[in-house]
Amino acid sequence: MRDNLLRSGEFAKRAGVTKKALQVYLDKGILLPDHIDKENGYRYYAAERTAQLDEIIKMRDVGLSLDEIKDIIDQKDSLHYLDILHSRLAEVKRNIEELEQNRAVLQARIDNQSMFLNPPALRHCFVEYQPERLCVRYRINPYRGAKDTGDAWQEALDTVRRDFHDHDIPFKYFSNVGATFDMDELRRGRIVYNNAIVLPEADVGFPHVEHLPAGYYATMYDQRYMSDGDAIANAVSTLMSFVNAHGYQTCGDYIQNCVAETTMFDFTRRMLYVVKEQVPIKM
Repeated sequence: MRDNLLRSGEFAKRAGVTKKALQVYLDKGILLPDHIDKENGYRYYAAERTAQLDEIIKMRDVGLSLDEIKDIIDQKDSLHYLDILHSRLAEVKRNIEELEQNRAVLQARIDNQSMFLNPPALRHCFVEYQPERLCVRYRINPYRGAKDTGDAWQEALDTVRRDFHDHDIPFKYFSNVGATFDMDELRRGRIVYNNAIVLPEADVGFPHVEHLPAGYYATMYDQRYMSDGDAIANAVSTLMSFVNAHGYQTCGDYIQNCVAETTMFDFTRRMLYVVKEQVPIKM
């Protein structure tokens, strides 16, 4: 009988696995020897069993557990095998989706720090076409963009943080945070913050998501500390003067959002950041 069988070491070598792996499969009851010599305990496998071992290795490589593989072998039911494969495929798709989301978040942080190190031209006003974007608004206690807006803005950020926690939104999406201004007040020359906003890359469970329409926006980048109310007022004045000088008509909310920040390092002055100022216009 042994003449038609391979010793475990030979079988493992032919199959491209280690004897230790064969022992694991034996211990789990997944791949049992075809013969065990009672005198010396040597294990023997039929050469054609390599096909079964190939399938076991494939399933291990795509993430099936040893328990799942044993269940498949014990059941000997193709439909049951398909059920497990479909279940694993669904899990892989979820993992891919999460990895893609993580990729987007990591790329955004790379862009964030790169822009902070190499900011665009500051205080330069221009018009750009902006594709449709997701936007989540958070109603806050309105406040004037006075000389020191740091405390009020921290309260606004706290509102956003609470909503993230209340709705189990992964905190990795806490970025592209900004605010909108009351346009009626702005036309009267007063800066009044009325909403905090998040401009997410994807809808990942936010309770109220809207779409900012595609179109042309008067745009300007600025760099400042969040507590510098004078700098905020100057930035808004600069962009709105650009809009008025060119005869553009505003057609939506004035938006400020942070595109680069130093919160990982700079805590002493409430963070230095690069902010994008935008207001939609009709050309």
